[in-house]
Amino acid sequence: MILADRIQLSSGFCSFPKWLKNRPTVRIGQLIPILERVTVITGRVEARSDLASVPVRFARKQFFPEGWELCLSEFLGLFHRYGYIYRPLSGGSWYSANEKWKLSDTEILKAISCAHGRYFIGCRAGKASRFAVLDIDAGSRYHNPGSLSKILDVLSRAGLGRSSLYRSSYSGGWHLYIYFSEPINSADLRQQLVKLLTLNDFQVGKGQLEVFPHPGQGGSQGLGLRLPLQQGFAWLDKRTLEVDYERHELSATRALELIIDSLESDTNSFADFQRLKTHVQELDAAKSQAKVLGASRTASNILPFKKTTPDVQPGEFVDFVRAVFQQLPPGIITDNWYQGRLYHLNGLTGPSQRAHAIETLGHYLFYGDPSRQLPALGYGYEQERQWAIEEFLRIHHNGQSKELNAGRADAMTQVERATHWLPEHKRGDEPVRYTSKRPISWVRENANRQSGARKRIMQALETLKKEDRQFTTVELQRAAGCARDTLYKHQDIWRQDYEDLASEFFAICPDEYNGVEGAALPESKPPATTQTADMPPERLAARRIAYEISMRNARDKKRASEEAAGSLEGAEDAFMGELSRVVNDVDSETDASELKTVLVVLATLLSRAPNYECQVFAQEIISRVRSRLEGLQDGPQAMGRSP
Repeated sequence: MILADRIQLSSGFCSFPKWLKNRPTVRIGQLIPILERVTVITGRVEARSDLASVPVRFARKQFFPEGWELCLSEFLGLFHRYGYIYRPLSGGSWYSANEKWKLSDTEILKAISCAHGRYFIGCRAGKASRFAVLDIDAGSRYHNPGSLSKILDVLSRAGLGRSSLYRSSYSGGWHLYIYFSEPINSADLRQQLVKLLTLNDFQVGKGQLEVFPHPGQGGSQGLGLRLPLQQGFAWLDKRTLEVDYERHELSATRALELIIDSLESDTNSFADFQRLKTHVQELDAAKSQAKVLGASRTASNILPFKKTTPDVQPGEFVDFVRAVFQQLPPGIITDNWYQGRLYHLNGLTGPSQRAHAIETLGHYLFYGDPSRQLPALGYGYEQERQWAIEEFLRIHHNGQSKELNAGRADAMTQVERATHWLPEHKRGDEPVRYTSKRPISWVRENANRQSGARKRIMQALETLKKEDRQFTTVELQRAAGCARDTLYKHQDIWRQDYEDLASEFFAICPDEYNGVEGAALPESKPPATTQTADMPPERLAARRIAYEISMRNARDKKRASEEAAGSLEGAEDAFMGELSRVVNDVDSETDASELKTVLVVLATLLSRAPNYECQVFAQEIISRVRSRLEGLQDGPQAMGRSP
């Protein structure tokens, strides 16, 4: 099929790609008059920079046959096309395309068909979106059944009771999609979801819990999101978190069907979004009221018998630190811990920060960071803390410290003083390192489980040995009712019997199983002088008949596909001929009333387009004619290049 958007056009010439030169000349002859008429109508035809070089054509019909146009249109309409992101299949970082470049339908279909040979594709948010996504990385503290259940409960109480859970890629991260029946303002949608999660003590941030759409602010394009249905994508059960469908096991049409079913069945209405906004407002007001009540203290003449716990130190980052540790560790200074965390993430960002970084980094490393899997280097680990801070300053001072840039020996002396400082009640005693002690109840429980597993394995082994046959480890595992790792931890019970039964089995097997019949081995008979038939004649005849039947079916299918292709080309030729005749009646002197008539005729032809590509081509011509009509009605206007 010849398309206008596959041809490079510029003022003064029309060059065709190599793959068009071998197509029938009749169809090219049909297309050229149409393009010439379009040039007359619009005054100019501009080149498209995103098609400057035509790649190998994507066989769309191979993955999406006829009849899938509506599903494709609905799916493609979900995504914003400008400022897209991409990442090489071989790995690496995500890259941003020019914000003026438009992502074509073909690139999206290649990606979701797992037929893109170079990149993974992602899209940024537009002004409005029909879906939101909660991105939970595999290393996030929310990547567990309990946290997911809490997130779903929070969404349900806010009015968003329908959602779909997917695995985004082979990394194991989750994408929780929240679909809507109509587009919602992206900035408003993100603001409400972030506020809802924050009010429910979730920490929204990169690597933990990210909220999309992310349209950005102040000239920023925001963050892009990986498209669904690409390699590594999977459908998950929200209750069991087991994989329902793997993307690589499905055809492109089946995968598209499943995602469209989710879009239609798990859709939230615009009224649900309004309930979300109302719920967030009520939740915010209730929390503000609780803070006021908690802060107010009235005088009392009643003396408590038990000494009250002192108030927690005020700090800007108390909630964040409490969320990381589940509770505030004793003695922690939340502001210092958080500042040390920022230094550990970003390094020195300005001059005169070395002393402050040493102090806060020592506090940060003392308590560790469970969210980043950093162990606590508390009492007894003074030397380790010193080494860690010194190594950090050498690598991440970013040229912001004059002493470190000059290589002065006293630049690191403050590190030793800071890391070996002890509070007054600890001075004079040798610091004792913290060692985790396993409760005795846990030890007893593990011993009981180990003993029970060994008993079950021994009983299962005796049962299988009575059958006097070889058994597999899978059969032994099922009979014992234990995990495979447990079975191999106690292989001293069954390994010898397993090997003995296996050797006895092969010892009693006939020659045709023990070795190649007729092989010239010391244990085998002398090789035969005559050739023996590999297959009985009747079986060979049956296989030949089956092969002939399969070849006949293949020829019938090929003939049917060729006839279908011929009929489609005939329909395309007829459509192009009618379109050419209509456009031939339009020239630079055509008035507004005639252009309106032409638009009606073109709209009728559009409804009879034989395929999607012809439909797109007709829509382009209609848009050009409509632009010409608006120019006649509103007067001459300056023409600008579209992005």
